This record gives sequence, structure tokens and C-alpha cells, in this order.
Amino acid sequence: MSERLARELFSDAQKFSSTLKDAGWIESSGGFDDNKSPVDLFKTRERPLVVGLFGGTGVGKSSLLNRLAGADIARTGVVRPTSMEITAYLHEDVELDALPEHFDATAFSANRHFNEALTDVMWVDMPDFDSDETDNKEQVLQWLPHIDLLVYVVTPERYKDAEGWRMMLENGYRHAWLFVINQWDRAESVQYSDFNGLLEGAGFPSPQIFRTVCVGQHAEDQFDEMVALIDSLSKHTIVAHLQERGWMQRLQRSKSQLQKQAEILSINSAVGVRKAYTTRWQEFKQSAVSHLDTPFKAYSEQFAEVKSSAVGSVLKSISGSTSTGDIATNIAVRKDAGSLWDDWLDVRCRETLQQFHLAESEHGIPKNVFSYQDAKLTQDNAGVMARHFKQSVEAAIASPGTNSQRLIATIASAAKVVLPLLALVWVAWRVVNGFVSGAEDRSAYVGLDFLVNGLLLAGLGWIIPMIVERVFVPSLPDSVYRALHTGLENGLQELQGSMLPVLNKVSEQKEHYLEKSQVMLKRIDHLLDTAADAPDQALKRVLRSVPAGKG
Repeated sequence: MSERLARELFSDAQKFSSTLKDAGWIESSGGFDDNKSPVDLFKTRERPLVVGLFGGTGVGKSSLLNRLAGADIARTGVVRPTSMEITAYLHEDVELDALPEHFDATAFSANRHFNEALTDVMWVDMPDFDSDETDNKEQVLQWLPHIDLLVYVVTPERYKDAEGWRMMLENGYRHAWLFVINQWDRAESVQYSDFNGLLEGAGFPSPQIFRTVCVGQHAEDQFDEMVALIDSLSKHTIVAHLQERGWMQRLQRSKSQLQKQAEILSINSAVGVRKAYTTRWQEFKQSAVSHLDTPFKAYSEQFAEVKSSAVGSVLKSISGSTSTGDIATNIAVRKDAGSLWDDWLDVRCRETLQQFHLAESEHGIPKNVFSYQDAKLTQDNAGVMARHFKQSVEAAIASPGTNSQRLIATIASAAKVVLPLLALVWVAWRVVNGFVSGAEDRSAYVGLDFLVNGLLLAGLGWIIPMIVERVFVPSLPDSVYRALHTGLENGLQELQGSMLPVLNKVSEQKEHYLEKSQVMLKRIDHLLDTAADAPDQALKRVLRSVPAGKG
């Protein structure tokens, strides 16, 4: 049960780490690729103990296997560096599954036997880890996860081999280990003591070390004792414990990786990035306004050159009678507004948006978190700005000036007609009334002074509204100039707004991932607390006691 839960939890941690990598929070999901185990080699879970002979060139691994088999099944000596580097020795009744995809099937030889005493053990003669052939070392690394018990074979001259120690320390957490000093007939007792001390320092409190001699007889040869110990470890209960322990140790290492990832998530500050980004964006915005002010004025002045018919159409729009043709006439005279957004501004805009990539050093957010937003960072900024310029200018041409300006100008235009008419009506009424009254009283006739004053009143009723209209009628160049600044403001706001949601998403994503990692760490701790101890003393002696995270 614990093994199944450990497998599932390890798989969850592996997927979570891959999610963090894909989202850019971490650069590598390393530490979660160790999902292989010995059970992968067999068709059923009732399987033998997988024992791997591990060591450098010339230490006698193949000789030990040949001695066990009583035949030359593994190549030795000068003929060893061939393509057939992996030699397995297993009982005829053991059913091997298809080799994992990462294995080279052409470099594997399965030798069957009928020795019932070795039914529950599968022996594997592994390649020399220090071979000049890089493929040999690669095969060793591929096979290590599929081994239950590693027999580390050394010689009196090579028990301090640096490469062998490095590989043992890196991979010791997931295996049981026993050690063989081969060619003991050439050794001294002090070498045994020295090797024992080195192993104790590496995390094996009571290491199992055997002396063997594969050529001739020797009184201190312990080959049979080694085989007997391995046979005692091949019980199904011990194999099941090793299987479970392997996954628990993998889970322990995944815990260390998750803790590092949680630390990365906890120190990130999207708030700091938002403030820095807003500051940089305001600086760019000010430089853009300053840079475009002169081009905006020059662009607006071209509308002052529109012929009177065009101006007339604009004035008609003030009174609400502007037609589509009138607007088209004004649009036709202008140049492309999109050209105002030049290359200098476009480069500065992209640089400002891409300031997110500086977040890693300044605020602790890995720059890859924003890499999936490259589409937004490289969008058609010039196209966005040209669209806003065009919309704003067309709106200004269709309705120049402000609402109050257009209202006053409309009233003045109407008053320019209505007031003179009222004055003339009043003058006409006085003339008619005077003529009628003049039949009885000649002094009732209007005189020349009245006519002059009446005409002056009518003239004032026309000229005053005309002056007001001239003062308040919207200036098309001024309207276009203001519209361009409005378009600039709206366009920059759209560009800025395209990144702010990203910051919000990053903040929410960080909190979600951090919470998920904490939950997963609690689950791992709970499962590790339930891990069973080794079922017997012999097994304890072949397990490394140093915490997996340190090995």
C-alpha cells in the first residue's frame, strides 16, 4: 500500500514540477526523472531480487559471475569491450518483460539456468563504469534504477577509485549495497580496515564486505558466504521492502526538490514588478508625448489648408447637417496618421514592455515566467497606435471642438439669422403703424433717423452673433491636434493594459502553486512517517543510513 501511494505521490510531484517548468518558474524539473524501478523488467510483480555487479575495469565482476554460473557466460579480460556488455544470469522460470525503451537490446544477453537455489535472484554483470567507451557508462546509469542490490567490486589496488565512489554516493540512496574485495590473495589486512572505514564514513555503519579470490584456492575466500547472504535477501518480503524503500527514498529526494521550488515561489514579488513596470511605463509615456508634440502640430496644420468648401462642410457639421461626403472630403486631405508612430518610438515601447525580463534580478521572479507572453510583447504596437490615431482624428473631423463650443456656435449661427429678422419685423411694424397714424397726425410718420437706427439695429442683430460664432466655432487644426493626443493616450493605455493582466495572472499563479506545493509536502511527510523499518538485521547492514537528500 505504501509503495503504491509513494508511486502516485512521486508521479504527482513529477507532474507538478513539469508544470512549474512549463510556466517558467523553474529552469529544470531535474530530480523527478527517477521513476524507474526493478519491477519494470518483469511481467509480474512476483519477481526475483535483481543483483548488479558494479565496478571499474579489471576488478573481476565477470569472473565472479562466471564462478557463480560454473561456466564462462560473461566475457572477461581483453575481449570484454564488445557490444555485448550486459550479461544477465537468471532462472528459466523467470519471465522477463520487454526491455525498457531506453535500453540497447543488442547490448543485452540473458543466460538461463536450472539451479533452484538461485531461482529468486537475477544476476546482472554491468559494464565498467570507468570504461573509455562512453556508451558503457551510459548503460550503467540506465541500469542502476532497475537494481535492488548492488555488489560493489573492488581490488586491493582500486578500492579508492574516485569515479566509483562518486557514482555510489550519488545513487546509494535507492539501493541495498554489499562490497567485495576481489583478488584478495594480493591484499593486506590493513586495506580491508581502510576500506571499512571509508564505507562507514559514507553512511554504512556496519558494511558487509566479502573477500574473494576467483583464481585458485584461498583460505579467506568468502564467495560462498556472499552468495548465501544474497540468497537470504531474496525472500519476497525483503524484495517487497526494497521495492517500497526505493520509492520512499525517491519521494524523500523529491521532497527536497519541492522545498527548493516552494522557496523560489515564496520569495517572488509580483507587486514589486508592477511598481517598477508602472514607473518605467510613465517615463516612456512622457517621452512619447514630448517626442510626438511637434509632429502632431505639423500634422494638424495641414487641415488649415482645406478649401472653403471643406470648411463649409465642417461648419455644416456644427449645425448637424454634415454629410458622409463632407467628412470624406476632410479625411481625403490628411496624410496617414499611422506614420506618426515612428521606429524610435516603436523600439522604446518594446524595450519598456520587455522590462519584465529584468524581474528575475530585481524582484525575484524568473524571467521565463513571462516568456509565454512573448506574443504580447511583440505585438503590432504601431498598428495599435495607428488605429487609435485614425479613430480620434475621424471623430474630431466629424465633430470638431467641444460640446460647449459646438452649442454656442450653433446658437450664434441661428441668432445671426433670427435677430436681424426680428429687428426688420419691428422696423416694418413701426413703418406701417406710422403710416396708418399719419392720416390723422402727420407727426406720426417715421423719419429718416428712425430708418437709419432700425437698419443699424438689424445690422447689430447680425454682426454680434457672427462675431460670437467666429470666436466659438471649433478650429479643425486644434481639434485634430487634441484628437491626436487623445489617440496617443488611448493607444498607450491599451498597450499598457495588455501587460497588467499578465502581472495579475502571475500573482495568482504564484499563490496557487505555492499552496499546492505546501499541500504536497505535507502529504509526503505524512507518507514518509509511515515508512516501515527493515524487516531483519541482515538487510539493515546493506542499507545506507545517510539521508537521501545528502547522498
